[in-house]
Amino acid sequence: MKSFKAMILAAGLATRLQPLTLNRPKVLVPVQNRPLLDWLVAYLSSGGAEEVIVNTYHLSEKLIAYVESSDFPIPVHLRIEKTLLGTGGGIRNVMDFWDQRPFVVINGDILSAIDLQGVLRSHEDSGAAVTLVLKDEPLFNGVQVANDGRILAFSGGSEQHLAFTGIHVLERRVLAGIQVGVPSSIIDCYLQLIASGEKVMAHVVQDEFWRELGSLSGYLQMHEELFRMSRTPVPGLQVDGKVVVHESARLGSGVHLDGMVCIGAECEVEHGVGIQRSIIWEQVTIGRGCSIQDSIIGDGVEVTESLEGVVASSEGRGKIVDF
Repeated sequence: MKSFKAMILAAGLATRLQPLTLNRPKVLVPVQNRPLLDWLVAYLSSGGAEEVIVNTYHLSEKLIAYVESSDFPIPVHLRIEKTLLGTGGGIRNVMDFWDQRPFVVINGDILSAIDLQGVLRSHEDSGAAVTLVLKDEPLFNGVQVANDGRILAFSGGSEQHLAFTGIHVLERRVLAGIQVGVPSSIIDCYLQLIASGEKVMAHVVQDEFWRELGSLSGYLQMHEELFRMSRTPVPGLQVDGKVVVHESARLGSGVHLDGMVCIGAECEVEHGVGIQRSIIWEQVTIGRGCSIQDSIIGDGVEVTESLEGVVASSEGRGKIVDF
C-alpha cells in the first residue's frame, strides 16, 4: 500500500447547513452520532494516509477542543487560518506539511468509500500534475473531460460532463503559482495549469460510494439512504432499517420511532413522542406528546411543539427543502 499525507479542507462557513453550523464547524456535524471528521480520518487512514492536516477558520476553538480530546488512528494536525484563504490559499498554507510524495486533499463535507490506492496509481501512471476524482452525479455534473481523460474546463462545453467529488491528488509543483497568504481558489489554479499545458487528469469512478453532505436536504437524504441499504458502504455505519440511539439518551414510555431516526447523546425524549425520518443531535429535549417529522434538531434545543420539515438550532429555525 502506498502511504501519503492528506489534507481535509474544513475552514469554510458551511452556509448551506445553517443554522446548524452557526455553532458547529461542518466537520463536526454528526453522521449517525459520530462527527464527520471521525469518518473522514478513518477513511483516509484505511486508504493509506499516515497523517492528516485540517485547516480551520470558522469556530476553530471547537475543532481544536475536539481534536485534542480525541483518539484518532493516525496523527491529526490543525492549521488555523486568521483570514479565510479559500481552497487554493488553504492548501498553499500547509505546504510545510507536504513532502515529495503526491498529496491527497479531500473536502470536509463528503462521505466516501472511493479506493484511494486506485486513485494514487492512476495519478502516478499518468504523470499528471493533478488528478481529480470524478463521478457521474447529475446534481453536480459540470467538469468537462476529454476522451483521453484530460480535464478541459469546469463549466460549459460539449464534452463529457462529470462531478468533482472533492478528492484530488496534487504534486508539490502545483502550488508554485499560488501566492502565500492570499485567498484563492484551487480550481483557478487548475485552470492555469490546463492553460499552460500541464496534465490535469480525471480518475472516473462508477459504483463506489460517495455522498456530498453540504446541504440540509443532502444531509437528511444521505441518512435516509443508509437506513434503506442492506449492506454498509463504510465500516461502522448502521444500515438495514436500524435506528441509531445513543446509549446516554433517555426515552420515555410510549415513544414511537418510525423509519430513519438518529438520536444523539444526552437527549431527553418524553412520554408519547413520535419521531419519523429525523436526526436529533445532542442534549435535545423533546416535550411530551410532540411529533417530529422530516426534521433536524441541533444541539441543546428544547422542543415544545410538533415539527415537520424543520431545521432547528439554538441560533434559529428554517425549513428543509427538496426532501
